Amino acid sequence: MKSFPTVKHALRILRRNQLVQMAIAIFVVINLTAAVVFFFEHRNNPEMYRNYGDAVWWSIVTVATVGYGDIVPKTDLGRIFASLTILSGVILISLFTATISSVFVARKIKESQGLQDIDFTQHTLLCGWNPQAEDVLRIFDRSHGKQMQVVLVNEASPEKIETVINAYQNIEIKFVRGDFSRETILNRANVKSAVSALVVPDAGSAGADEKTLLSILAMKSLNPKLKVCAHILNRENRQHVKRANADEVIVSDQHTAFFLANHIMFPGTAQVASEMLDYERGNDVYRVSVPEHFVGKTFGELFMEFKQTKNWTILGLVNEEESVNLSDILSHDTSAIDAFIERKFREAGINVSEKSGTRVNINPPFDYVLQKKDIAVILGTVE
Repeated sequence: MKSFPTVKHALRILRRNQLVQMAIAIFVVINLTAAVVFFFEHRNNPEMYRNYGDAVWWSIVTVATVGYGDIVPKTDLGRIFASLTILSGVILISLFTATISSVFVARKIKESQGLQDIDFTQHTLLCGWNPQAEDVLRIFDRSHGKQMQVVLVNEASPEKIETVINAYQNIEIKFVRGDFSRETILNRANVKSAVSALVVPDAGSAGADEKTLLSILAMKSLNPKLKVCAHILNRENRQHVKRANADEVIVSDQHTAFFLANHIMFPGTAQVASEMLDYERGNDVYRVSVPEHFVGKTFGELFMEFKQTKNWTILGLVNEEESVNLSDILSHDTSAIDAFIERKFREAGINVSEKSGTRVNINPPFDYVLQKKDIAVILGTVE
């Protein structure tokens, strides 16, 4: 009884897989013709058909239509079966080749339509589609590190996505078509093996932030270690998205006030910031690991070294060691003490549920001592 499900599963595969059916048919024909010809030839042609292995070799060569001629039947019945073997071989090999071609063509069609399961690992998901999404791909394409693997998950037309895939040769891009807030679609994109995800609102989509929230909840349930960065349209939804465990949240137009005000109050400052953020200008913002021999030394020493040898300006330091915040300490039960503490922090304008795994140190003093996990954020050109 225990073997029944295995046999049933094997029969199901046999019925559905034409490639397996053809392979079995070829195997049966090779062994059947080898046995029949060996029976007739072994007595009358023993110098060629010394054993069954010689007959199998002859049958393989004949079915494959290679025809080496090193072993040939001499009896009338042997030649009759040889003729049947040749005809069977032509038909079977043609069907086998056609079946393999159809499998690859079907897979290619499914892949172009976004219906193929993704086998990437350690990849990045880009969920949703709008003009900013293509800008993200342009920046990825200019990356000086190893070639990125990106899976696009959206409901755009396959023709549009095909154009995008062909435009960025430095990125390995695959496409999954569907609603990225659904677990079945995320599983097809192999979210469990991904390392990061970017969620952007679909252009002209109503309820985009709500869809972003649902997608983050689904992603985190399938892969709790996934790093998720979300782009939302409404500032009021930021808190909800952070509560869904988004690692970083970008709000549309959140820096507009800065640029508008500084153009009037401090002319030039906004232009400098804009220049740094423009990836097409050449002076880009990168992160660079602090060399090991600088750990324990001062930030000033590293600053001068980078500036003099590489013409890099260090804007700040980041540390990705995950921090513990108040929401991790509170028990999240209904105790009056926890509720009181959390309420008091909220009244003070402190959000106890928000946390980020990245600690930022902008423009540190020159006497700051560099730590092992510090990473320098530099302005410059990386070769």
